Amino acid sequence: MEVDETPIRRHGLVGLLCTPRTAAPAPGVLLVGGSEGGRHDRDAVVLAGEGFTVFALSYFADRGLARGLVDIPLELFSRGLDLLESLSEGRTLGVTGGSRGGEAALLVAAHDHRVGAVATIAGSGVVTQGIDYGAGLLPQILRREVASWTLGGERLPYLPYANLDEIDRLVAATEPVPLGVAFPPVPTDPDVLDRVSIPVERISGKVLSICGDEDRMWPSDAYTRVAVDRLAAHDRAGDIEHVVLPGVGHPIAGPPGQSFTSTLSPGPGVTFEMGGSPRANTAGRMDAWRRQVMFFKRELDADQR
Repeated sequence: MEVDETPIRRHGLVGLLCTPRTAAPAPGVLLVGGSEGGRHDRDAVVLAGEGFTVFALSYFADRGLARGLVDIPLELFSRGLDLLESLSEGRTLGVTGGSRGGEAALLVAAHDHRVGAVATIAGSGVVTQGIDYGAGLLPQILRREVASWTLGGERLPYLPYANLDEIDRLVAATEPVPLGVAFPPVPTDPDVLDRVSIPVERISGKVLSICGDEDRMWPSDAYTRVAVDRLAAHDRAGDIEHVVLPGVGHPIAGPPGQSFTSTLSPGPGVTFEMGGSPRANTAGRMDAWRRQVMFFKRELDADQR
């Protein structure tokens, strides 16, 4: 399907709007990236080619935006949904994000009733600490206590990084760093867990969660199961599909492309170990993308049947 691409830089929005050439307005999907920041143009174009109006929103690490994932207002994402709503003529909207973008996607859906379908890929059901890239290299970044998100001008509580001495050791030894070391286990104290959990029970529609069981960038399976458990506690177990791909690591967000040849990725003064294997991650990304497209076609087209 042919797609029109329109760069957006107005009203505080920075991104790329991708519109399929269809006779009727297509359902809208807000697409956000992860801790790398910036815009995900290719992802948006490919998803729009499946019959969706897609807005790839930059929320940091782009011209005129914050350098790091620090104090990002959730209202920014709602303005992106405003744009999609104006083009979709009242149709149900979707949100998708990978990694920290998967965390954002659940947060946005929990606070904006217009979202009827949300996909979190290698994401999280808990709010995690921010990332101030201006703090220096990885050890300094992790020690900079900042919030990722705000709502109504207030910083959202977050789960802080942990095991920083082990991170120091790995960095000093110039070994590949599995960043998951810096993420603590899910809190066992119910009050602490509730404080940092995303209120997914407020989401209007369905949730798709996909992760790999060998994700070494963060515990995406354990963190997303917090959302699974929370929905179940509110008699909504059937509203989330949580898929765990065996042998698969972290890099499964986005459409298939060139095959992975390594599980390593560059970081701020380090090399990250993402987990899985090149072959498994390549297959995992294909599977995750297929499931995500099917999910949005089912959930966002349902009101038009």
